[in-house]
Amino acid sequence: MPGPIARRSLQDEATDWLRQEILQGRLPPAATLTETALSQRMEVGRGTVRSALFALEAAELVGRLPYSRWHVVPLDAAVIAEVYTLRGALEELAARLFAARPDRARLQPAFDRLAAAGQGDLEARLAADLGYHRAVVEATGHGHLIRGHRALSDKMEWLYRWSERHWPQRTRLVEDHAVLHAALTAGTPEAAEAATRAHIATSLRQDLEGFALLAGGSKEA
Repeated sequence: MPGPIARRSLQDEATDWLRQEILQGRLPPAATLTETALSQRMEVGRGTVRSALFALEAAELVGRLPYSRWHVVPLDAAVIAEVYTLRGALEELAARLFAARPDRARLQPAFDRLAAAGQGDLEARLAADLGYHRAVVEATGHGHLIRGHRALSDKMEWLYRWSERHWPQRTRLVEDHAVLHAALTAGTPEAAEAATRAHIATSLRQDLEGFALLAGGSKEA
């Protein structure tokens, strides 16, 4: 028997529409956002647009300056580093908690999905890669940790899509996660935490290198 019909407000729909425009890169980092233009594109009132902007400001996908227009948050090396270091702090704790659990085999399906997605398109890689890390966090059962990680999920997805489009790195998903997966499932919290730290540090280094090359190319052009 199907569940109840989901009731979504116009504001929810507008927020999701704007979120996807940003996450998909159709509204690029630092793009100016005007309520009038968005209202016309979304075919909703400016009040609805304003509510969506405030919601995404809370998610740190949208920003504004006093007496200035709204804009998509900019992307630079500092933002990349902040997202990764916060993610690392959350996932290192998750690794310790997960490695101490008796049901570590439950992570295997998420690891198997990496193999299927490795040579797939961006959407498949994103879902499998971020899905693997999300599976570790959610398997801990730690409510505050899970909610904190979810709060960062939009920024993680936003950065993942941007990097895949501009400096693609992630085509060897199984190989890139093999050491991490072995440590997580071995049952030693300290080793799992260390492997997670190394995994996140490698991703951060690759993205900073990719961003530097992209920025250098833009200046030369």
